[in-house]
Amino acid sequence: MSGRHRPKNRARILTRTHTVRCRLLCGLVVAGGLLMVTRSFQLQVIQGSQWQARAATQTTERTKIPAARGGLYDRNMRPLAISQDKYRVFYAAAEIEDRDRALGELRRILDLSPRVVATLRSATDGWKPLGQVRGRVKDQIENAVPHGVHFEAVSARIYPEGPLAAPLLGVLDSDGRGLSGFELLFDDLLAGTPGEQLNRRDAHGVLYPIRQAGTVPARPGRDLVLTIDAELQEIAEAALARALSETGASGGDVILADPATGEILALASRSGDSDYGIPALTNPYEPGSTVKMVLIATLLQENLARLDESIFVEGGTYRTPYRTITDVHEYDSLSVAEVILHSSNIGAAKLAERIEPGLQYSYLRDFGFGTPTGIETLSESAGVLRRPADWSLLSQQSLAFGYELTVTSIQLVAAYGALANDGVLMRPTLIREIRTADGRVEFQSEPRSVRRIIDQWVADQITEVLTEVVRKGGTGGEAALRTIDIEGKTGTSRISEGGTYATGRYVASFVGYVPADDPQIVVLAKLDDPKSSIYGGAAAAPVSRTVMQAIVAAEESGFLTGKLTRRPASQYDWSSSRPIAAVDQTPYRFVSTDAVQIVTSPLLEPYEVVVPDVRGRALRTAVTLLHEAGFEVELDDKIAERVRSSQPSAGSFVVPGATVLLH
Repeated sequence: MSGRHRPKNRARILTRTHTVRCRLLCGLVVAGGLLMVTRSFQLQVIQGSQWQARAATQTTERTKIPAARGGLYDRNMRPLAISQDKYRVFYAAAEIEDRDRALGELRRILDLSPRVVATLRSATDGWKPLGQVRGRVKDQIENAVPHGVHFEAVSARIYPEGPLAAPLLGVLDSDGRGLSGFELLFDDLLAGTPGEQLNRRDAHGVLYPIRQAGTVPARPGRDLVLTIDAELQEIAEAALARALSETGASGGDVILADPATGEILALASRSGDSDYGIPALTNPYEPGSTVKMVLIATLLQENLARLDESIFVEGGTYRTPYRTITDVHEYDSLSVAEVILHSSNIGAAKLAERIEPGLQYSYLRDFGFGTPTGIETLSESAGVLRRPADWSLLSQQSLAFGYELTVTSIQLVAAYGALANDGVLMRPTLIREIRTADGRVEFQSEPRSVRRIIDQWVADQITEVLTEVVRKGGTGGEAALRTIDIEGKTGTSRISEGGTYATGRYVASFVGYVPADDPQIVVLAKLDDPKSSIYGGAAAAPVSRTVMQAIVAAEESGFLTGKLTRRPASQYDWSSSRPIAAVDQTPYRFVSTDAVQIVTSPLLEPYEVVVPDVRGRALRTAVTLLHEAGFEVELDDKIAERVRSSQPSAGSFVVPGATVLLH
């Protein structure tokens, strides 16, 4: 019986085992499914963003789109420094599918030689450089050969006017960042904001740009419009270079400014110590007699003196308990105006004794000395102006004729600008506008007055005195022009080295403004250590005259727009013309100093002169030649850039100083 039931039990066992196995298998399948669902949920939902980012990293790549750097322009939008889109071109042979077609297009666009094409045809890997192209050519290549050609942006800075105003503009490093000048000072403004291009990588590792959502466009930099006038800058730099060559000076400055706005129209500055920086802003010096106008302004404003008041100047030698002051001319008495006209240190020292030290300091400070002007540069010197508590018994006299303080050329220009601007000091500026790439004016500079220093009537009287300094036998006679009145003052000061004055080394300077009836330009000329003559009247004043002659010739510059004060030859007192000795404006007389002869005004000779032939010449050149030959010049209203004819005609005999009309 037990034998009969054995098969049945075995069947039950097998059935039960099969059921267990099925259930186990189903459980495993269900568990596996749940695990897959769970893992899928983890990967796609919980960790989905992480894996998507990793996949994007492996299949896409972001490349930088460089921003176009903004340009630097003169006040008339004449480009001084601009950027051009340039790209290095590379040929990737492994990525090219139709090599014959691609090489044909590249040969056509880039004008490749057969030899270069053959080299590219045999290439199998790597990137082969094909030179540099501009943005327009880059677009042509991308359209003609969509794959296998790569580009690398190159920073290319172009200077259309060459080295004009180079120290002001500055330079860029190899990465296109500013290293000096405005390129460094306004680097963030000029640089703009780079963009991004998202590219997708295919199975062969080739990147393809994602044109739509994958691009963040670059924002181009701003354009900087300077107050500099390129033509006047060229005139200033040429005049300075010529003066350095002719006088043997180690350095110098020529600055032109608009007194009503404080705008710097031209700034040429060179130093023998360094090829970098702008010495006119950073290298202070003792100004000498150019500061005597502050003394006169103080006296007149405070009613401490009158211009016609007589001052006893001791016959040229003034002995005080502390030192002896000498003048070159041995005058017994001079009026206050003549103290400036003849640059008498004795007269200046005596007049300074009328002023309280605190008041003298206040006026020097109010004219801008001893404090930075705030002009837009990387660095600027404040100069040195000590407080009265630190003065010695000699300080008041020394300050009266320009010693015991140091100033920069830009400070001196600003101070004389105040005289030309009816007594109001303006803040100098080099920035006129900031514009967006599409030309929209984002910022426009407005004239900023610092303070009123003196009343207008005081400024007018000083202007009259400064005009006489140039016109009637004063120390600035070499700055005189025949066509317009120029007002100004010369200065000569010793160069300090290591706490003592260097033997035989001087700074010669002239600063003034034109024209007399409506001052429109302040002009400064300074020469460091000239070898030809140490005196401002003989060395620096002619530089100012050269600059102003060129400006008058360049009518298109548009600055001397008012009616010029033209003085015919008959208004000169020619009979009084005589050589006079240049004035030693240093505080002491030096035995080794030889007098320099300066003719106060040209003599009319009793013979006729020939009108030069200026036909076909550029307008500026023609006017300069006629001025140098002693002629007055008038311009036809319809005259072009070149002279067609003159009246009187070329070769005509006329009296010296006659007027020539250019057509």
